[in-house]
Amino acid sequence: MSVNLVETFSEFKSGKDIDRPTMVRVLEDVFRTLIKKKYGSDENFDVIVNTEKGDLELWRVREIVPDGEVLDDRSQISIS
Repeated sequence: MSVNLVETFSEFKSGKDIDRPTMVRVLEDVFRTLIKKKYGSDENFDVIVNTEKGDLELWRVREIVPDGEVLDDRSQISIS
């Protein structure tokens, strides 16, 4: 499923009379809420919304640790 975010942002903005920064904050909050529901926390996630290009990026930041030494799979990942 492909969604044209630029077109969707424009339609939403004009229909609801919401400025772009507010719309970006709302979208970030929505994705942070979804991340919290799935992972219990959003503290090591970055949500990047680019309304000009229609890009949405979700980044999960974790520490790389040696194999067998993962203590918290939400904040760490093994090197292999």
